[in-house]
Amino acid sequence: MGVWASIFGVASVQARPEVRISVASSGELRIRVKSLAPGSEWSFPNAYAGVLGIAERVEEFQAFGPTGEKLDATKLASGEFRSQAGTTSINYVVKLRPPTAADVSHVSWISGESGVLMLADLLPERLPGVWVEISLPPDWTCRTAASTDSLGRYYFSQPEKGVLLVGRSLRTYTGPVRENTLGCFVAGNWPFKDEVVLNAATKVLEKYIALTRFSLFVRPAVMLVPLPVATGSVNWRAETRGSTVVLLVDPRAANKNWTAQLGIIFTHELLHLWVPNSLLLEGDYDWFFEGFTLYTALVTALDLKFIDRREFVATLGRVYDSYLSRSDDLSLIDASERRWTSGNPVVYDKGMLVAFLYDLAIRRDSGGKLRLGNLYQKLFAEAPQPANGNDVIIRLLSATPAGADLAKNYIEGQRELDLKSLLADQKQLLRSLYYR
Repeated sequence: MGVWASIFGVASVQARPEVRISVASSGELRIRVKSLAPGSEWSFPNAYAGVLGIAERVEEFQAFGPTGEKLDATKLASGEFRSQAGTTSINYVVKLRPPTAADVSHVSWISGESGVLMLADLLPERLPGVWVEISLPPDWTCRTAASTDSLGRYYFSQPEKGVLLVGRSLRTYTGPVRENTLGCFVAGNWPFKDEVVLNAATKVLEKYIALTRFSLFVRPAVMLVPLPVATGSVNWRAETRGSTVVLLVDPRAANKNWTAQLGIIFTHELLHLWVPNSLLLEGDYDWFFEGFTLYTALVTALDLKFIDRREFVATLGRVYDSYLSRSDDLSLIDASERRWTSGNPVVYDKGMLVAFLYDLAIRRDSGGKLRLGNLYQKLFAEAPQPANGNDVIIRLLSATPAGADLAKNYIEGQRELDLKSLLADQKQLLRSLYYR
């Protein structure tokens, strides 16, 4: 922890709310938040990424005044509390549930000898930057990308993006990535050396710095943790939050090439450090930061030789089959708004296929000189201020006639995709542009 703290330095801030989290291996957290601005309304998030009832875990809520006097507090609903005016400290208990396949990558959990704590579902909403002190069971330690002070407290300027890895036998590895530093935190035992994680992530990060021509303002971190719950045919789950990628993998999975498997996962998750996490765009543009990311990750995996040409084509075929298996009666913008309620993966499938068509069109029209990566370069060069994500990205796509047609028909419009017709006369072009 000391080495990691020295890399990130110590935040220089004025007085901020102070949080103390006492962790029990059973999954019960006792949390105290003090030095708050006086208030009387306290709200905890109750849903995230389709996971409902998160705030139901908050119990035993208490309120205190400036001199430590206990004040009246009432529970209004799940995660909603009201206290006497002038409350400056609150205490409560969060009883974490056993993780499930649906929520293991999205909310806080503790299982066995490790756990992932996400401050977004542990703290009241709308807190400014906070200092976090953590008390752990014997032999447990904590790893996070946040900076620390001389007392060992972690500082989170945006608590809703804070992630902490806790558990026994946590290992830390760091390495340079251009002008930045990547940290890898590893829990559990794996059928490969820990350094494989650092090497695979570094290779992908360097590729994306070159692709976007934009250096991250934050120092990225990767957490590799054994998947604590069976998830069916998928042997991993991941979440990118703030500057941290949490990767949950089944160490017993029958992977013949772990380096390639980790690299493939990182091609998607690490791009989220840029899109949407480094953009100030607003609104529901999930079709872009999920669908286009899936396609860009596939091209990157091919470029870095994590996959071969056959797997590249096969993946596009599987995505198209998945797209055809479900109804498509929404624009991608409308589908993005309903991403967590519809259960239809059209945001991912159709978004990825539209990205493929755009990449093919721009390569064709430029004779292979331009590609989808140029869109990311323009995006980071031209969108430094808060703006509507759909407006900004559609404007950039529409800079070419082919891009404007795709945006009008499939992103803003409700036209269904027919790849066989769209690609009927472009087989030779596909071979010449992608597989040289």
